[in-house]
Amino acid sequence: MSNLSIADAKLIATLRKELQLSQEMLEEIRRIIKTINDEKYREDQKARINRIQKAKEETINLQTDYLSYLTKASRALMHREEWVRIGSHILAVIDKLSGISYRLGFLTDKNWIIPENAATNLVKICDNVSAMTELLSQAMNKLLNDPSQSLGDLRKIAELEHANDALYRETIFEVLGSNISSGTMLLLTSIAEMLEDSSDTLYDIVNNLYIILLEIT
Repeated sequence: MSNLSIADAKLIATLRKELQLSQEMLEEIRRIIKTINDEKYREDQKARINRIQKAKEETINLQTDYLSYLTKASRALMHREEWVRIGSHILAVIDKLSGISYRLGFLTDKNWIIPENAATNLVKICDNVSAMTELLSQAMNKLLNDPSQSLGDLRKIAELEHANDALYRETIFEVLGSNISSGTMLLLTSIAEMLEDSSDTLYDIVNNLYIILLEIT
């Protein structure tokens, strides 16, 4: 059994809500990318971008509550520094996803066409990042009851991060080798980089969770 405290459990509950919101943002981003070359979806895409921004606002409120509670409960927390880092990492991912939505909004406003292969790869990266957030949520939940069971989830996250590295490189080569405007190229490379940064940041959380695992098992 885990020796995490009630305070730890409350922090985990908030973090899992933030991860769920990040999944919702990723799904909206995924759907925008899949339909980005079709003008008939423009209104739907705008609605999705608005939902992404609302999700970010919800996450900011959750993070404010998280940090407030973390400060109040600091004496009851054995792993305070790791929880601070994990909360910061998740917020950084949310910021990246929000930034991606603004770039997608610019692409749709301009009706700029993006290469199909690049769009396909970006969707795959979104799917992998979404899977990473789900696995992180599961791993955190398992910390409360059977910490050793979370190891499998953490290993899967590492595998997804490696897959995203390869997809990112492939996407960049695809974009740079395409016959598209410099503006489109700049936005697509930025979106790919932000998704890759999100993947790397989620993997950083794995390292934080390993530290907690070592201390409680």
